[in-house]
Amino acid sequence: MAVAVGVPLLVAAIVMAVVFTGTGVVGRSPLHRAVDQYLEAVGGGGPAPAAGPGSGCPGGAPDPADALHGLAPRFGHHIVSSTESGDSAAVNVDLTPTGGDPVAVLLELRRTGDRWDVCTASTGRAAIDPF
Repeated sequence: MAVAVGVPLLVAAIVMAVVFTGTGVVGRSPLHRAVDQYLEAVGGGGPAPAAGPGSGCPGGAPDPADALHGLAPRFGHHIVSSTESGDSAAVNVDLTPTGGDPVAVLLELRRTGDRWDVCTASTGRAAIDPF
């Protein structure tokens, strides 16, 4: 009887360990992974990841990393909400500067193939309908 109960519990524990990522979020989207990778690099004080070849970002736009570093040289982040339509996306993020208050930031991204690139960063939020 103990084996019959113990085996399913062990299997459930293994499945949970495999499914959950390091942040405790199940199955983050490619969009959110791209935002996390970008903000971890920039927030750590490093350069922004280069946009991919054929990036859909408009030419001549200010560098989003410069805008973010203007808010704080180093920061953590938390994705608040996002929306995507076709090859465009908007992501609301809270930046958490070291020793400072959170700053609401809107990132606009474009997708080329399977790759999302951060094109612009500005303070504020996009209104995103949760339904």
